[in-house]
Amino acid sequence: MIKTALFSLLISFSAIANVPTVESLFRHGSNPDVTANGSSLNLKVEKVLLNLEKPEGLMHDVSGKNNRISDYFKVFFTKTPNDVLKVAQARYAKGDFSITSVEHKVYYSNFTSYSIKANLESLEKGIFFGLIHSLVLNDGSFLVSYLKSLGVPVKLNKELINQEKIQYLNEYKKYLGVISKDRNAKKTEENPLRPNDSTAREKVEKIMNESMYIDTNQVKLARDEGDMIWAIDAGAFQATVSYKNRYVQKVTYKSEGREFEIHCKDYWTVNGTHLLPRFLVVKALNGESYRVELTNLRHYNEKEEDMLKRLKAWDEVLRGKESIDLRPPFLL
Repeated sequence: MIKTALFSLLISFSAIANVPTVESLFRHGSNPDVTANGSSLNLKVEKVLLNLEKPEGLMHDVSGKNNRISDYFKVFFTKTPNDVLKVAQARYAKGDFSITSVEHKVYYSNFTSYSIKANLESLEKGIFFGLIHSLVLNDGSFLVSYLKSLGVPVKLNKELINQEKIQYLNEYKKYLGVISKDRNAKKTEENPLRPNDSTAREKVEKIMNESMYIDTNQVKLARDEGDMIWAIDAGAFQATVSYKNRYVQKVTYKSEGREFEIHCKDYWTVNGTHLLPRFLVVKALNGESYRVELTNLRHYNEKEEDMLKRLKAWDEVLRGKESIDLRPPFLL
């Protein structure tokens, strides 16, 4: 009986794979679930110019004020027991990410999709960190929530779920619990998925054959250079995700005749278990381009006092230092 119930549930949920939602495509489901409460991601950031003569199509741009070829950032995600997400970002002068090379820090004690303003000046940060949140934590809800704040007509999974189908599945689960305890109850208890009344049965069958999620028609199968992809088109926001592995390939946001784009390149196993793009090529709204190399990812368990100790150490290093406030527009 239990096997039958599980089979029924699996059949019901299989619709998700057939018609994925925007949120589910950004879940980065190729990676195992993140069970640790702490994560850190190392970023090497270079301002680049397009150069068609180079095989990779990029060359360094050292026109910035500090004339450094590379800058280094580290982003820390920490979840508290009550699911509050704390985020810290530090900028380093050197790629060894040593505490003495910290130049700047940003800290959010409660990081949500509302932490970044939904305006033209901040949308690059919101979309970039929505993608990073997706890649590091296997969660597409942050990006969808931030896009909603920008007026993009996307919805979270919980807003799209077929409530009638869920109700019938819950009733069926209760029914299985009753008859598993008392076999004779099967004679008196009606199977909610197979009611005796023919009209009611027809209604149940119709609902159970529907998708678990309401289709918004924002996700379609398409081809890109011969490869099957999931194409997302939600007004100002578009994205492509590989069909087989669900790798995010590109996200684009159009605003006032300009485009903010992130291209995900060369997926690799960054820490033995988790796949990430090795590079993000970012085209900012101001026309500048950047190559962001994701050099290291760690998942670990940490106590809140450990996080506070890290913040205090940064403050001690930064005390008396001139503030280095030159950051790409998509970083915090």
